[in-house]
Amino acid sequence: MAIELRQLAVLILLSLTVVVRLVAHRNAGGIARDQSDGVGLEGGRAAALIARLVFLVGGLGGVVTWLISPTLLPGSVDLPAGVHWVGLVSAEAGVALLVAVHVALGVHFSGTLHLRDDHRLVRIGPYASVRHPMYTSFLLLFVGLSLLMSNVPIAVILLASQVWVVGWRLRKEEQQLAERFGPEWTRYRATTGALFPGRQRRRQLT
Repeated sequence: MAIELRQLAVLILLSLTVVVRLVAHRNAGGIARDQSDGVGLEGGRAAALIARLVFLVGGLGGVVTWLISPTLLPGSVDLPAGVHWVGLVSAEAGVALLVAVHVALGVHFSGTLHLRDDHRLVRIGPYASVRHPMYTSFLLLFVGLSLLMSNVPIAVILLASQVWVVGWRLRKEEQQLAERFGPEWTRYRATTGALFPGRQRRRQLT
């Protein structure tokens, strides 16, 4: 796939992701809505701010730089055109899943580990079979973008953010939901996978 076509694809995918997130924040009460307890669960304001700055400056900043001129960044590798097309499909699937996730969440969406007082356990749309489909959507998106851009430093930063999400934040979120919803969460967890459908069921049958 030609570099100009890849740049256009990444620009469109990134723009769509930003629009989806902004609309989701608006529908959930705005970005400035009080989520201090969620920030606290992420290690406090300082830790949450550092994590977001690393991602925004290193990850998204790198993507923007690549969009301006791929040759400005070191670490580019040559990948077959077929790999680029796989990346495009993965990223598109990630954006489509992200849209479905936010439609299902509605007002229950939060950018931090925050539960509203009237929060309910969402079990519609992607949540019918997967407990954390938002994380799955970003995993698909970032893997896809990494393959499209074929730049090692950017890929490392984007994918490292998902290692943090899956390895640390996911467990914190599950603890929070278990404490809030108790038996309802236990039943839901027994019939869903964390990131992919059916994973939990197979584990229980073995």
